[in-house]
Amino acid sequence: MGLKDIFKIQKTVETEHKIQQENIDNSITVISLESFKSKGAEDAGYCGGIPQALLPQLHAVYTQLSRYIQGKKVLQDERKNKVREEITGIEAKNTNLENQIKHEQGKLTHEESRIVKIEKDIENIKENPKLVSGDSFTKASFWIGLVIIVFLTVYLFVFYSSASFSAFFRDFTSDNTKIAQAIFHANALSDAYFGTNTTKGGPLAVLLILTIPFVFLGLGFLIHKFSEEKGIFKYLKILGLTAVTFIFDFIIAYEIVEKIYNIRREGSFEEMDKMSILGRNAGEVAAIQQVNFWLIIFAGFVVYIIWGLVFNFTMKEYEKMDKVRYAIRNKEQKLAECKAECIQIKNKILNLQTEKNSNQGEINKLKIRLETYVVYFNDVSEGINNYFTGWVGYLKSIAAPQVLIDECNQIKDKFLSDLQDNEFIKE
Repeated sequence: MGLKDIFKIQKTVETEHKIQQENIDNSITVISLESFKSKGAEDAGYCGGIPQALLPQLHAVYTQLSRYIQGKKVLQDERKNKVREEITGIEAKNTNLENQIKHEQGKLTHEESRIVKIEKDIENIKENPKLVSGDSFTKASFWIGLVIIVFLTVYLFVFYSSASFSAFFRDFTSDNTKIAQAIFHANALSDAYFGTNTTKGGPLAVLLILTIPFVFLGLGFLIHKFSEEKGIFKYLKILGLTAVTFIFDFIIAYEIVEKIYNIRREGSFEEMDKMSILGRNAGEVAAIQQVNFWLIIFAGFVVYIIWGLVFNFTMKEYEKMDKVRYAIRNKEQKLAECKAECIQIKNKILNLQTEKNSNQGEINKLKIRLETYVVYFNDVSEGINNYFTGWVGYLKSIAAPQVLIDECNQIKDKFLSDLQDNEFIKE
């Protein structure tokens, strides 16, 4: 047989295979899925079952099955109606998402306007504290009152420590009968601790003259706290504390005046009457008629009253200052809350917009599907698997190596995986 005859026979075989392939393509509508098994074995036999030829054949089978599904008008109409319903459902979701976005944007606009207002309020309070405190001189008044309170406190501490030492521990002599020395005794603490020629000292004496001033300061503080209460009973409490303080001062003043008077009486060459508080009996001198008595009262009690009034005024000014700080702090807290709320709203809007965009992308894909045809993965997967079963059957019939079969299986699996991921191949 000549070379020309060999080529002629080969061409005849190819022509017959091509005709047979066209017949299969044209009769796909009547071929059962089992027929793809035979077709797979036949195609594998034609090309020797090599892996390089498998992928084009799988594409050809997919095309045949797709054309078959595409040719079923009733089925395509039914599937496209489902797609339209799906589009309508997603569009309804997007409409709802759009309404939510508008609602959140309205909330965001409201919160942002609140932020602007709060920031403006904070600036206004800082520039004009009178808006909150009602007094533009609050800070100056507070510091002036505080300075006065400090000096008055020092004065009262010195006065009551000296006066209490003179009243309870000190023995006056003819050399120290001046009232100023009794009221302001420079060595009151040291004399109370170490004692003098006529008195014994000790820690308890020092403790007493140190705590007595705090008794008066405590009474003054209570008067301030009672003044903050409501009702008529606060005035009775204040009056009671004032009366107690006055009696205490009265006793101290009388003790000092009486001691000084007795020293003078004992050193006098003339007979002097005894001293009593009121001096009602004959031969008695009334302490309340002594100038020194009222000098001690005024040097202690009146200054104490002034201290209480200044302390009350200073605390009110501090409350005004604290009111300003509290107002600013409260505004700043609301500002932080508004900013945090804005962040949450923005994040929610972003999530809603992302979901809406994703839905719109799905709608666009579905609309493209309506313009072509609808093919599901299950429409083609069984036919492709049957075709591959025939292909592998041929390879096993010729005792092909397992490596060759595995390579073909990998090609088939990847082809099906790609089809399943394709946007037009969804169940």
